[in-house]
Amino acid sequence: MRKNRLPLLIGVTLVSVTFGAIAQTMTPIKPAYEIPTGAPKNEDGPRGMYLTDGVAIYPSIGLSVGRDDNLFLSSRNKTSSTVYSLAPGFKLQARRQDSVFTLDYSGLASQYQQSRADDFYDFRLGGTGEFVMSSRAGLRLLVEHIEGHDARGSTDRSTADTPDKYRNFGGNVLFAYGGNEARGRFELEVGDYRKTYLNNRASTFLSDRNTYSFAGRFFGRFATRTWFLVEARSTDLNYVSPISLADSREKRYLAGVTWDATAATSGTIKVGRIRKDFDSSRVADFSGTGWDASVQWTPLAYSRVGFFAVKDFNESTGVGDFILTKRYGVNWAHDWNSRLTTIANLNRRKDDFINGSRNDTTDNIGFKLNYKLHRWLILGGEYTNADRTSNNSIYRYKKNIYMFTLGATL
Repeated sequence: MRKNRLPLLIGVTLVSVTFGAIAQTMTPIKPAYEIPTGAPKNEDGPRGMYLTDGVAIYPSIGLSVGRDDNLFLSSRNKTSSTVYSLAPGFKLQARRQDSVFTLDYSGLASQYQQSRADDFYDFRLGGTGEFVMSSRAGLRLLVEHIEGHDARGSTDRSTADTPDKYRNFGGNVLFAYGGNEARGRFELEVGDYRKTYLNNRASTFLSDRNTYSFAGRFFGRFATRTWFLVEARSTDLNYVSPISLADSREKRYLAGVTWDATAATSGTIKVGRIRKDFDSSRVADFSGTGWDASVQWTPLAYSRVGFFAVKDFNESTGVGDFILTKRYGVNWAHDWNSRLTTIANLNRRKDDFINGSRNDTTDNIGFKLNYKLHRWLILGGEYTNADRTSNNSIYRYKKNIYMFTLGATL
């Protein structure tokens, strides 16, 4: 079992905060990943409440009610339920001349009228610090605490009487070198997370793991708003249980191009090799082609179309050594007028359970409508359909969710 590196990450974070304090005397120049400067100017969005000079809080809340017609993703004997949800949140932000500190919280509490054992309250609490260290160097720090759950039927672990709850704590440090107008830019990123399941331990103990990642990226400008890029990333997945055979190291070597608002489009396309090497000789390693692409097309100022395609790894929860996943999708957002917006999306996911004799294809169709009653109040409705086919009939299902939503900010 490899040693966990979270103490090292926290140490790097503390040293970086010290550097950030020194940087307060330097000229405010944005680093490559762009630190926001000044208060938000969009009068049509959340205005927040200013607590003191440079410090503001942006609270929000969402309410929704709807119907889920297949709560446990079953192929037969479906369970339907009315769903009530509450989503509180806030962002507390402090801005200085060349730094930004943010504390943000988002929660989701849901109640299922016909299956109260599946009620849950998930939340994420995160802190971010961004610093300009010189005209060529910038730093971003993130620490976050996540309380979440795996809904019953969403994994291949044995089904318990309640959802599988987990805690995920960690963060990352990103250092960027290269000014905004430089012909070259380099990024170095280190991350460390600990994921621990909190209940149903008879089946979830095998999923506890520590994840450490290290990545380096180089960007070279060859046009005004276009860069070529190369990226190398290594991810260590260390499972806590001594009987687990899933400890592995994933490596990604990708190259491609990224551009911003060129001919009404922006996006990033990366292609290369991906590897998964297991510590145990009893589990076969894998190597193949991988990709990660995301493109947005804006044919009109009020209409946006997005495309994405990803091939990557996912961890097994009981079937196969790991999951090789391909995801494709398209979405269209259109502002019909200053108040009415619609969003439509179509996604496909193909999961190949390596050494598990199982192949799934899941199609998702969604449609959402938002109507702005006031600048701070939005009424909405949405529909989602999921249809999974599989070479094993017990994993097939169809699911429909209907929701009415109400969202408010200051």
